[in-house]
Amino acid sequence: MLKEILIHLDSTWNLNDPQTGMDPKQLRALNQCHRDILRDLDIDKQFLLSLYIDNLITEAQSKDIEHETSRRAKASKLMEVLPRRGPSIFPQFVNKLRRDYSWIAGKLDTEYEKAQKEMPKDINSKLIDVINNQLCPLVYGVDDQNSLLPSETHPGHLVNQLSDTVHTLQYRSYRALGISTRDPATTYMSLPRLIDRKVHSLQNSFNEMKSSLSEEKKKNKTNIPVDKKSTKEATKMKKELEKMKEANKKLDSSLKGRNKKIQSLSCENLTLQTQNRQLRDRVEELEKEALVYHRGAMITEWRM
Repeated sequence: MLKEILIHLDSTWNLNDPQTGMDPKQLRALNQCHRDILRDLDIDKQFLLSLYIDNLITEAQSKDIEHETSRRAKASKLMEVLPRRGPSIFPQFVNKLRRDYSWIAGKLDTEYEKAQKEMPKDINSKLIDVINNQLCPLVYGVDDQNSLLPSETHPGHLVNQLSDTVHTLQYRSYRALGISTRDPATTYMSLPRLIDRKVHSLQNSFNEMKSSLSEEKKKNKTNIPVDKKSTKEATKMKKELEKMKEANKKLDSSLKGRNKKIQSLSCENLTLQTQNRQLRDRVEELEKEALVYHRGAMITEWRM
């Protein structure tokens, strides 16, 4: 689920390649106004020519639209073409409609603004769900309710909380493996390597113990007469060894599962941090654009 959210974040906040199509907010606005466009937009030759001249559509696309037999079919064909033309086409198309179809242009503006406000909230709620239902139980246990995030957590705090939780997971994993975070020889190693090293160490210890017991058993057979007491002790030791072997298998399986989870969480943390930086850059761009727009409006008002 976290992987799906990260893909959704990338499609929402990343700067799209012009060749990959419109961003999700623009597509959502077009979809919300689809019926209005099919009902009211009259695509004649002059309108098609203006779209082609302004590079909203290609010559081939213009011909495809013109070959449609009805007004509604032409509008529907245009709605198929525009989403593939890139994010820069959306504002140009809206401006093109302002003169003769101001009600459609106004609705497109309104739906786009609504999409900008609603989509980050939807992503935020999904991230909170992943942290509360997957990450926190893994790190703190299912009974710890204090670590759960409220539904209205700010996105900035959400990313910080995610980073802190992954750091806590790393610290507790180190502690469980008996590793000091101050040891430079281990802190630069990945958790999967540290877990593998711990497993190998346990296996070596077990093999050494097994070899030692085997040597002791041989000595007992050759040098010490077998009695009931030593037989019972050997049987008990054998059972303990079997239990230790089973425990080692369980530990090996558990460490491999945790290894995969740690790798996944580390990658997800890096991705979220990258997306957070991209979001901040995008917010700065929007603030600059708003400032330029505001200054332009003031200049226009002063001239009037």
